[in-house]
Amino acid sequence: MRYLFIALVAGGLEVGCATPQVSSRPQVSEEVERWQRRYQEECERAEALAVRLAAAESALEQAAQERAESGQLTHLLEDELDRSVAERHSLVEHNAQLVTRQRELTALQEELEDVWYQSALSRARRRSQPQPAQQTPAPQEPAGSPEGGSR
Repeated sequence: MRYLFIALVAGGLEVGCATPQVSSRPQVSEEVERWQRRYQEECERAEALAVRLAAAESALEQAAQERAESGQLTHLLEDELDRSVAERHSLVEHNAQLVTRQRELTALQEELEDVWYQSALSRARRRSQPQPAQQTPAPQEPAGSPEGGSR
């Protein structure tokens, strides 16, 4: 019996090995593949979103930097404007002083012209009057006087 049992087992093994194996994939593996595909698609989409997010963050940083620079430039321009307004006021004051001095100088010049005119007129009168022959010579005038005629 032993030999019979051994023969049956050997025959069963031969028959079992000779039978075609049905290779049908279980439905679980198809479901896994489908989920893997969806996972890959979602990973790609997440990477694309990460790239877009990085680009948006970079643009925001650049805009913030430009805002900061424009704020600094605005501050510098306001300072420069304040300085130029102060300089303008000082120039206006200086111009007013110069105009006042010019008026004073014009008045002094007119007075000087009047004095010179009066001096010249008095000299001309003295010269045009006949001098008496017996009169003693007149004392000389000092050199620095306006009637001295150093002109």
